[in-house]
Amino acid sequence: MKKILGLVILMAGMLIAVTASSANFAYFHADRNVHIQIVPDDNELIDLEPLQPYAYINSNGMLVIDLSDANANWETGFGEGVSPNSTYVFEEVFGVSNHLWEGTPICMNVTYSGSGGILFFEGDYIPGTTTGATNLYVTIQPGDVVRIGMIINSTDMNAGTIMNGNIAFYATAGACQGPQ
Repeated sequence: MKKILGLVILMAGMLIAVTASSANFAYFHADRNVHIQIVPDDNELIDLEPLQPYAYINSNGMLVIDLSDANANWETGFGEGVSPNSTYVFEEVFGVSNHLWEGTPICMNVTYSGSGGILFFEGDYIPGTTTGATNLYVTIQPGDVVRIGMIINSTDMNAGTIMNGNIAFYATAGACQGPQ
C-alpha cells in the first residue's frame, strides 16, 4: 500500500512539474503615468503652420484652408472665393515642420478628398514645370519646414458652388523612397 501511495504522489508531483513548466504566460497588470499635451497644429511635434492669410488655426487648434468670407482673416473688400472655370495657384499656403525628438527625417504624404480639383506642390510654382499632385510626398529633415502650395481648379463649376473637402496628412519615419 505504501508503494502505491508513493507512486501516486510521485505521479502527481511529475504532473504538477510538467504543467508548471509548460504554461504560457497569460496576464500582467501595472499602472504607469502617461503625459501627453494636446496642442494646436502649429505647436505639434510635426507642425502644420499657416503661412498665408487663407490658412489659419481654428478655435479647435486645427489648420483650416478657407478662401471665403467665413475665414477668420477675411476683411471687407477682400475677395470672397475663386472664379468659375479658373485655375488659381497659391504658393506657400502652409508649412509642415519636423520637430520630433528622435532627430530623424520623416516622409509626409499630403492628400485631398472632396469636391473640386485641388493639387499640392512643394516650394515655388514654376509655370510649365510645376504640375502639382493629388498625393504629395515630401521628405522633411529634422528642424526643417517644408512649404506647401496649392493649385485650385474650378473648371466646370458655377458661381455659388462651394468646394468642400479634407486635407489628410500621413507621416512615416525616414525619407520618402522612390519616385513619388
